[in-house]
Amino acid sequence: MNNLTLKKEKTLLLAMLIGGLFILGILSVVHINQGSIPISFKEIIESILNPKDTMKHHLIRDLRLPRLAIGIIAGGALGVSGVLFQSLMRNPLASESTLGINAGAYLAVIFFSIFIPSNLIQIAFFPALLGALGTALIVYNLGGGRKSNPIQMALAGVAISLVFSSITAALQILFEKETSGLFLWGSGSLAQSSWRGVNFSFPIVLICLISAIIISSKLDILELGDDVATSLGLNVISYRYVGIMIGVIITSAVITVVGPIGFVGLASPHIIKRLGFKKHIHYTILSFVWGGVILIGSDILARIFTSGSYELPVGAFTALLGAPWLMYLAYKTGKNLRNSSRGLNVVEAKTKISYKLLIMIGLIVLVITLLMSLRFGGVEYSYKEIISILMGKGDTVSNLTINHIRLPRVITALLAGIVLGLSGFLLQTVLNNPLADPSILGVTPGAALGALVLMYFVPHSPNYLITISAFLGAIIAATVIFIISRKSKFNPAMLVLVGMAVTALCSAGVNIIIVNTKVGAAASLTWLAGSTYGSKWSNVIVLGVSLIIFFPISWILSKDLDAVMLGEDVATGIGTNVPKIRLLTSLVGILLASVAVSTVGTVGFIGLLAPHMSRMLVGVKHRKVIILTALIGGIILLVSDFIGRVVIYPSEVPSGLVVAVIGGPYFLWLMHSSSKVRR
Repeated sequence: MNNLTLKKEKTLLLAMLIGGLFILGILSVVHINQGSIPISFKEIIESILNPKDTMKHHLIRDLRLPRLAIGIIAGGALGVSGVLFQSLMRNPLASESTLGINAGAYLAVIFFSIFIPSNLIQIAFFPALLGALGTALIVYNLGGGRKSNPIQMALAGVAISLVFSSITAALQILFEKETSGLFLWGSGSLAQSSWRGVNFSFPIVLICLISAIIISSKLDILELGDDVATSLGLNVISYRYVGIMIGVIITSAVITVVGPIGFVGLASPHIIKRLGFKKHIHYTILSFVWGGVILIGSDILARIFTSGSYELPVGAFTALLGAPWLMYLAYKTGKNLRNSSRGLNVVEAKTKISYKLLIMIGLIVLVITLLMSLRFGGVEYSYKEIISILMGKGDTVSNLTINHIRLPRVITALLAGIVLGLSGFLLQTVLNNPLADPSILGVTPGAALGALVLMYFVPHSPNYLITISAFLGAIIAATVIFIISRKSKFNPAMLVLVGMAVTALCSAGVNIIIVNTKVGAAASLTWLAGSTYGSKWSNVIVLGVSLIIFFPISWILSKDLDAVMLGEDVATGIGTNVPKIRLLTSLVGILLASVAVSTVGTVGFIGLLAPHMSRMLVGVKHRKVIILTALIGGIILLVSDFIGRVVIYPSEVPSGLVVAVIGGPYFLWLMHSSSKVRR
C-alpha cells in the first residue's frame, strides 16, 4: 500500500511538474507577444539563436525576454518563500504580504532612495533585506513566536503593514521628486529595460532555492512537532531561523527588482499542498514552478487591461487573485475559532475624573486647537484679528483666508473626526470587537473604491452621488466581511483578517483606477491617505447634515446597545430586538464612514482610537461614551490637520497620515495588551 501511495505521489509530482512547465511555456509565448508590435514565434527563436541588429530583435532581447525571465524568477522565489514561512511558522496564512515583510522592505528602500540615492540594484538590496528581516522578527515576536496561532501572527503582520505603509506614504508625499519613479514599482511591476535585474536576482534566488531543497528533509521532521524533532536530534531553533532567513533573503531579492508583490507566496504553496504532497522537496520545487505560472499569468492579465503608455501594476492583479484566496483560508480557519468569541479583549479602566469635567476639558482643548488652526498658516493672525474677521470686520484678503480657506477646512476636520469616531464606536459596540475600526475592517477601503469608481466613470460628480457610491462600496465590503466572519461568530481577530483581504482587494481596484486615470502619484497618495486640503463649505454641509441625521439615531440606539452588551439572551429577555439593533447600528456606522471617505478621503484609526479612549475614561455606559467619542474624534483629526499643516510648512503632511502615526503604534499596543490578557 505504501509503495502504491509512493508511486501515485511520484506520478502526481511528474504530472504537476510537466503540466506546470507546459502551461508556463504557453504563457511565456503569449507574454512575449504582448505589446503594440506583434512578434511571431519564429522571430522569438531567431532573436535568441541568431540575433540580428533589428528593432524587433532588440525589443525581444532587451525588453520582453528580461521581463519574462524576471517574472518566472520572482514568481518562483515568492512561491518558495511562502513554503518556508508557512512551514517554519506553522502558519497556513503566512506569506511575504500577510507577515508585513513587503511593507518593511518597501519602507526601507524608499528611505534609502531618499537619503542615500543610488541606481545600483546591489546597493538597494541591502536596505530591502534589512527592512524585511527586521519586520519578520518584529512580527514573529509580536505574534507570539512559537506559541502563536495563525490568526495572531497574521494580525501582527496587518498591524506592522498599516504602520509601515503610513510612514512610506508620508515619505513619498514629502519627497515626491526623490520617489517619483517608485510609485509603479511600489505596486509591483515586472517592467525591465535590460538584463540587469535578472543578472542580479537569479544567483541569489538560485542559491536560496538550492538551500531550501537541502533543508527540505529537516522541514519534514519539523512537521512532526518540536518535541519529536528534538528527540530525533534536530536543532529546531537553528533550522527554524535558517529557513526564515532564506525566505527573507529570497523575498528581498525579488522586492529589490520588481517591488512588493503580494499573495503569490500565499497561493502557490496552498495549491500544491492541497493536492496531497507531503515531502517538502516536492512542495518546494512545485511551488517554484507554479509561482512562476501565477505571476506570469497575472502580468498577462495586467497588460491586457493596460491602456496607452500607462501600465497597470502586476501587484494589483496578484492581489485581485490572492485576496479571495485569503478570504477562503480565513473562512476555513474560522471553523477553529467558534469557541473563541472572546477574541482580543482590552482591559477597560475608569478614571476618577468626573464625566462633566472630562467634557469641559475636551471642549477647552477643542476651542484652543480651533483657534490655533485659524491663526497659523502662510499668514499669521492674532486671536483678536481672527474674532474681528469672523464678525465680518476684516479686509478682503483676510476674509478670504479665514472665512473661505481656513474655516471650512478646520470645521471639515472637526466634523469628519466626529463622524469617524461615531462610526468606530457603533461598529465596535455592535460587533463586540475592539478592533472594529472602519479602516481596519475594510469598510473604508470599500467606500474609497466605490467613490473612485464613480469619479472614474462620471467625472465631476456632485458630492451626494460620491457619498452614495462610497456607501454602496462600503456596504458590499461589509457584507463580504460579515458573511465570511459569521463562521467564527464574528471573532475579532477573524474580522480583522478578512478585513485585510478585502482591503487588499479594494486597494488593487484603487491602484488600477488611479493608473488608468493618469493621476499624479502624490495627488493619489494624498487623497488615499486622507486630507482636508482644499475643503469647501459644501464639505461642511455634507458632514453637518449627516451628523444632524445620524447622531440622534446613534444616541437612541446607544440605550439598546447597553442591553446588547449584556448578552443576546439577556437583551432578548428584556425586550430588545437584537438582530434589528445590530443591523441598524451596522448600517449607520457604515454610512458614517462612507460620508467621511467622500469628503476627506480614507482617514484611518480615528474609529479605533476615539472609542477606546472614551471607554478607558468613562467605562461602558454608551450614552456617556458616545458624547466623549465624538469629542475626542473631532479633536484627534483637528490636531492632526493642524500638525500636518505647520510641521513642515510650506509643505503639508496629510492629516490621515498624522493620525496613522499615532494610531498604528496604538494598534500594536492593543494587540500586545490583548495577547497578555489571553495568556
